[in-house]
Amino acid sequence: MRIGALIALFLGPAFVFANMYTTQAILPVLSRAFRVDAPTAGLTISITVLAVAIGSLFYGPLSDRIGRKIVMVGSSLLITLPTLLCAFAPNFTILLCLRALQGLLMPGLTSVAISYVNDEFRGRERGLAMGVYVSGQTLGGLFARLGSASLTAATGWQVALFSFSLPTLIAALAMWRFLPDSQGQQSQRAPHPLHRRQRTAISDSVSDQPEGNVLRQSLSDIWFHLHNQHLVGAFIIGFTLFFGFVGTFTYLPYYLSGPHFGLSTVQLGLVYLLWLTGLCSPIAGSLAGRVGSRRAIAVSMSLAGCGLLITLIPLLPLVITGLGLLALGMFCTIPAVNLYLGEQAHKAKGTAASLYLSCYYFGGSLGAVLPGIALLRGGWPGVALLCLGTILIAIASDLVLC
Repeated sequence: MRIGALIALFLGPAFVFANMYTTQAILPVLSRAFRVDAPTAGLTISITVLAVAIGSLFYGPLSDRIGRKIVMVGSSLLITLPTLLCAFAPNFTILLCLRALQGLLMPGLTSVAISYVNDEFRGRERGLAMGVYVSGQTLGGLFARLGSASLTAATGWQVALFSFSLPTLIAALAMWRFLPDSQGQQSQRAPHPLHRRQRTAISDSVSDQPEGNVLRQSLSDIWFHLHNQHLVGAFIIGFTLFFGFVGTFTYLPYYLSGPHFGLSTVQLGLVYLLWLTGLCSPIAGSLAGRVGSRRAIAVSMSLAGCGLLITLIPLLPLVITGLGLLALGMFCTIPAVNLYLGEQAHKAKGTAASLYLSCYYFGGSLGAVLPGIALLRGGWPGVALLCLGTILIAIASDLVLC
């Protein structure tokens, strides 16, 4: 077991992915600082998620050609620059541009790491590594919310945003030092005859393009993956998974701070400690490697759906229990889907991972909007039932398409 590689796979997403949510817990402070209303301040989150969705389309194909590790390390190093500059943004427009740049660079790690793990690890080690990667993302989100809120209260929002540049740099250096060169890099240096035979076995509908025509080859790979029913099923699961997760936890404060529960801002912040259920991701990844990724997806998504239904019972202990089951189910689904991608993508795995992550984050972008409309029209039951509907679509995709 390569302990150094596992540590780097944890630190990378934990510190780099954290940049996505650094402004979420301090939106009221940013509203006052830049004199913008709450929905406008929320653009610092939605524009970053949208940029991640767009950027996810490019890094996978790039990593298929120049290697996974160089893309992961390079993009992580570059993120430190806009992270530093966010603290010195002279106006809100510049801050949004820097947040968008962070989002465009982030998929260099988040989308490529999936393919890296599937390439580099084997057997049960692969499931564990995928779980470590997902748990790093999970704790990164928690680290961002709690860290930025605490530092802003103690020092100010500028210092809070500036402080995230150092962990980002540490993560990039850890990956450079401890991650072995990816299989993609090795195959670039010395293509194996088996790889050439596999490429010629691809369907006649997708022909290999000249090596110099990168764009045409990338489009060919995308077209090929979109005609793979199993991968399309995984893309749908990714879209619906993040839609439900973002929708639930974005509008949860309105439910819990309402007249029925009346939780304070501090108490609401503590609810996000449920993200610690993401620490179960390594175990979930290992189990998915044993029982099969499709079976693991069905079980974990069913668990999430049951948790969402429990939140409809207006008793605080039951609501918290339901949210815990929802979070646990979501975080256990992610490594299983990531493993499934590696099993089904027989060519251009980086491109397949990019398509999946793009669908995943586009789902999150819509999940930050549509459940809000459901909240206005139907209260929390409207949000819960809409998100439950997406979970049922994910389960159906796992049963029918995968």
